[in-house]
Amino acid sequence: MKGKFGVVGIMDGWKKGDLPGNQMVNIVLNSYSTLKDGNIALTAQLATDSEVDHAIDQLIHDLEAVRKVAKKKIYSPL
Repeated sequence: MKGKFGVVGIMDGWKKGDLPGNQMVNIVLNSYSTLKDGNIALTAQLATDSEVDHAIDQLIHDLEAVRKVAKKKIYSPL
């Protein structure tokens, strides 16, 4: 999944014949940068209101896409 975020299901590698179970998912970071102080940066450096708005809008867009994938993984039969 492209974007900052991804979805990993505990049964992603499940094959027919494996023991049955309930799918659960984790939302993960696909990519990030680490700052000098060890903090994880989700965006590039932002210097203007419009850059902040664009970065936040993109994060929201990525999270909404992840929401759809996560729900599909949970509710789709394996």
